[in-house]
Parts: sequence; C-alpha cells; structure tokens
Amino acid sequence: MLLLLACAPVPTAMAGPPSYDTLKAGIEARRQALAARWAEADAEERPAVLSEARAAAFEAITQELMPAWAGTPWAFYGTTQAPGQGDIACGYYVSTVLRDAGFKVERVKMAQQASEYIIRSLTPESQILRRWGASPDAIVDAVAARGDGLDVVGLDYHVAFLVTREGKTQMCHSNFFTPSEVLCEPAREAIALHSNVHVVGRILGDGLMEAWLKGEAIPTVTPR
Repeated sequence: MLLLLACAPVPTAMAGPPSYDTLKAGIEARRQALAARWAEADAEERPAVLSEARAAAFEAITQELMPAWAGTPWAFYGTTQAPGQGDIACGYYVSTVLRDAGFKVERVKMAQQASEYIIRSLTPESQILRRWGASPDAIVDAVAARGDGLDVVGLDYHVAFLVTREGKTQMCHSNFFTPSEVLCEPAREAIALHSNVHVVGRILGDGLMEAWLKGEAIPTVTPR
C-alpha cells in the first residue's frame, strides 16, 4: 500500500481562469500590435488591417469581457469596475466593457446618458434603427438581417448589447429583471427587450475602429 501511494502521481493545482486585469492587458497588447500595423500600412493595406481589428474587438468583447462580467449583480446606481465585486447598472456595464476593450470612451459620462445618446456616441446616424411599438421578434429580425456583429440597443429604461453570431442574436446586459445580474440570453426570450421604443445602433464601424487603433478619445454625445 505504501509503495502504491509513493508511486501515485502528485496532484497538481488546476490553473484558474485569467484575472480580469490579465484579460485587459492581453486585449491592449493586441490593440497595440494592430495599431502599429495600421500606422505602417499604406492605403491599399489599411482596409484589411481595419477588418482584422474589428474581428479582434468583437472577439475580445464577446468571448473575454462579457463572460468575465457574467453574474455580477445589477443595481440602479451600480458603478463597479471589477466583475463580481460590487454591482453595476446597465449603462455602466456598456461603457465599462467598451473601455476595457480599448475604446477611449468617457465611462462615467457615457453611462449617465439616455441610451439614445450612448448609441449616437458610438455610431453614425446611418447605422441606427428606430422602431416604435415593435415586438422583440421584429427587432431581432432587423438586427439579424444586418449579419453578424455587435449592436447597442436602447429601450424605454434600459440599454444593452445585442450580439449576433452565426445568425443567432443574444442580449447581453446588466439585467434589472430576476435574476438581476449581468447575463447573456437569447434576445427573443429576453423580457427586457420588450419596450415601446427601440433604438439600435450597429457599432464597430470604420470610424469607431479607427479611433480604437489610434487610441483617440471618443466624445460622449449629450442633449443640447
């Protein structure tokens, strides 16, 4: 018995998921590498770099940052900057995720705006859909028709991301309905997507991605 125990493999500690700071550092390193390529690229090469940057930002947001925030409690006045520590409101969730993905947004100022102005800060008018009295299914259909990508949706009293991948759309948000936490859920089934007004902006367009590559500040649109 002693011999068998002595010959048994020594248990090794399982590596846990990377810390949030590690995730952010990795995203920033990739942004800087793409920024260097962008700076060196000529006019013919830049569209390819821009497309690669868009894909990198999309993956960083949807596959790294959003999963890290999942389960963080919602609160109307929540402002935490660390997943799982404290709580976060819907606007702060959107602005914090974008900031941590490398976009130089004004985290606090943006989070405190009505969703219409958050969206207008991130995308041109040509990329914004407005619907009144539309069903969640109609909104999802309109978003999915644009193809895979990332949208921000503004509702009567809420703001969220819509993530479309392989034709399926999820609503990722700090949800005030039970279980009152950050989650991603099928958009067609999301109670929070029911609203009298929907404002939907497709983000990660060329202008926003150029600002990401150059490290430029993204001003917040506010009511005049």
